[in-house]
Amino acid sequence: MLTGCYIKLEYLTRRVTGTTDMNIRQFLTIAILIFCSQSVFSHDRECLDSLRSEYNRPCIERLIPRSLDIDNTMLEPQASLFSEDTEGASTASDQLLVAVLGASGRTGIHVLEELKSRGANIRALSRNTERAKEKVGGDFEWMSADVTDPESLLLALEGVDILISTIGATGGDSSELISYQGSINFVEAAKESGVKHIIYMSSIGAGGADNFSTVLLNLVLDKTMKWKSLGEDYIRNSGIDFTIVRPGGLRGEPGTLGIRFEQGDEVIGWIPRADVASVLVESIYNADALNKTFEVINDESLDVNAWRDEFKNLKNDEYGEIATGELPARYWLTASMILLAIIYLIRRRRKRRA
Repeated sequence: MLTGCYIKLEYLTRRVTGTTDMNIRQFLTIAILIFCSQSVFSHDRECLDSLRSEYNRPCIERLIPRSLDIDNTMLEPQASLFSEDTEGASTASDQLLVAVLGASGRTGIHVLEELKSRGANIRALSRNTERAKEKVGGDFEWMSADVTDPESLLLALEGVDILISTIGATGGDSSELISYQGSINFVEAAKESGVKHIIYMSSIGAGGADNFSTVLLNLVLDKTMKWKSLGEDYIRNSGIDFTIVRPGGLRGEPGTLGIRFEQGDEVIGWIPRADVASVLVESIYNADALNKTFEVINDESLDVNAWRDEFKNLKNDEYGEIATGELPARYWLTASMILLAIIYLIRRRRKRRA
């Protein structure tokens, strides 16, 4: 089958260079065949790669229904941090221990500041605690934790009630290793340590959006939205209460615009890191934030603090689709049609010269 594809490509090349007469209808048929086979070959390649990987990389075809092997005990309800008579306020909030993964990162720093302003009991986690202390400052309890090192996570999460994760692949980090396998590692450590609530910063695009910025990020950053999406899915099926926040582009002045909540990954926009941190921390103290996945962007038409009452309007099972990380069909079709038009114009010009 793959050999047949190469034959078609060679045949197409001969036609494009003009060594044989070209029929537009035949070219379109060939272009469509190549396009249709692209996604099949890419999925097959990932299925084959999974046999050589140190840990399982689920094929997209197996993601519907869920590809992750979930023990039935994972779905048993956990003890809640909220009581029915608190109207969304966390009980004994001054006694809860909140751990922040990625605490020295650009968003993690804002999370620490927001938690400190609320008088929370904080444990800041970083791969390099000495460098983090110098960078962040403040009187925080620092512990070493690396999402690629399960043992370090077990030690760091001992006695923790709530885990906020702001981790993400940076520099030479692998999106698969950090966003997907890293999520698996901290979820398993959280289960063993008795963590009651995981609050995870993901990204717009992890719910299957195919806007241009998401497509570009997937092409440049190793299908990053696919791995974020799979990490989200593992958290949702962990049996631990969760809140998954998907911010838009991270820029802007904090606290100057309203914050808009959406679901289904059908929105695009910007939001400052400090505003994202406010939403992450508010999710600790608002019972309506439990087991929700949603996007956040700035909206100048909304009141600055109106978002704090929006958690109750979110649905539990609305999160879009599992992102594939592949180039969406409409982009391939558009590129094919543009190529077809260019070839047609070139051949038409040659005929006029002849």
